[in-house]
Amino acid sequence: MLILTCEFSPYSSNNPHDAVSESRTFEMRSPECPFGPAQQYRNRYPSKARYPMIPDSKPAPETEAQDDFESTADLEFERALAISVKALRYAQAYRTPPVPKTYEVWYAFASGKPEGLRKEVSTLIEKKGTIDPLYLDQIHSEFFSEGEQDRRQQELLGYHLDKEMEKAVNRVHKHLVTNEHYSGSLKQSASKLSSAATPEQVRDTVEVLLLENARMRAESVKLNRDLEQTRVQVRKLRTSLEKSRENEFRDPLTNVSNRRYFERTLGKMINEANATGTPLCLVMADLDHFKRISDTFGHQVGDDVLRYFASLMMKNVKGQDLVARYGGEEFAIVLPSTSAANANRVISNIMGQLDTANLVISRGKNPIGKVTSSFGIAQMRPGESATQLIERADSRLYQAKHAGRNRAVCDPVG
Repeated sequence: MLILTCEFSPYSSNNPHDAVSESRTFEMRSPECPFGPAQQYRNRYPSKARYPMIPDSKPAPETEAQDDFESTADLEFERALAISVKALRYAQAYRTPPVPKTYEVWYAFASGKPEGLRKEVSTLIEKKGTIDPLYLDQIHSEFFSEGEQDRRQQELLGYHLDKEMEKAVNRVHKHLVTNEHYSGSLKQSASKLSSAATPEQVRDTVEVLLLENARMRAESVKLNRDLEQTRVQVRKLRTSLEKSRENEFRDPLTNVSNRRYFERTLGKMINEANATGTPLCLVMADLDHFKRISDTFGHQVGDDVLRYFASLMMKNVKGQDLVARYGGEEFAIVLPSTSAANANRVISNIMGQLDTANLVISRGKNPIGKVTSSFGIAQMRPGESATQLIERADSRLYQAKHAGRNRAVCDPVG
């Protein structure tokens, strides 16, 4: 339960004596915002202007259509204002600076759209009791900026790719028409040659043939050049499109897969393991006391630690193994065709290398200190869903944290 005391003024005024401030204490028992919408403040202060930032003026005559429009606009304004108030107070309650990215996440959370974002933020709050700005940055990347930019870029690249292919088809079609015309000219010239009576007529016909042949050769050279340019452009566009699709599922900070790709892929890997009868293990990993590292040395150092930890995990996996950033300082490792015993060995290697790492701040050469991580390991059970497997691995991670951290706890296979 979080106790929050805040002061607020329910309206604005140019006269400082008009300001009314209150101090209230609220108990936050759930992620739901404890504050009511802004309308309740207006109800308590009916003498104040409806929109205090707009000076009073004599209203113009209104038509029925104008009245309907303004009523709708008022409702939209009231709704947006209420959501904004809730968003700012979420930011205040969880001590997250209301910078544009953070505010956008809280606004979406308060409005309930998209549903996936609200579910993810609620899960983080229930799980950790608080939420770090680092989590909100990642959530913003997944649900807003990067995903939308990648999709728009893919649409644009796809459009240009279609245009280049259309150009190639048109060029080939034009060449076929020219070739048909050339074929007709050859037939006509052959007919003239067979009926030519004088050397001059033969010479004229041959000259026409030579001109047509030269024109056809020039057309062929131009077609080959244009098709080569199209081929190069199509190859570039395809490379860019593949890179864009890859970036859509990659965490920009650590360069491992992101949560979206993890959730999309885990189900497929489980189905494949069930079909082939091979084991599969899921490992949930979480850096210990990561917030303390970020608070002590700064977020840039925290980012460097995340990158190092991600690279360490990548060095210890192979083949179809998957490493993904699950949220903040939490990562997921999927190990197909791997038993719990072998998964334990992989994690032991990672923990050993992390334990002997000498991490220092590059600029001042100041040591960061010992960095550790906790792990939860779960081997897939027959008929188990991806959600159930994640819950079991997450439960073992929770046990590792509460048992003292810097350890791995494996869920026994029943």
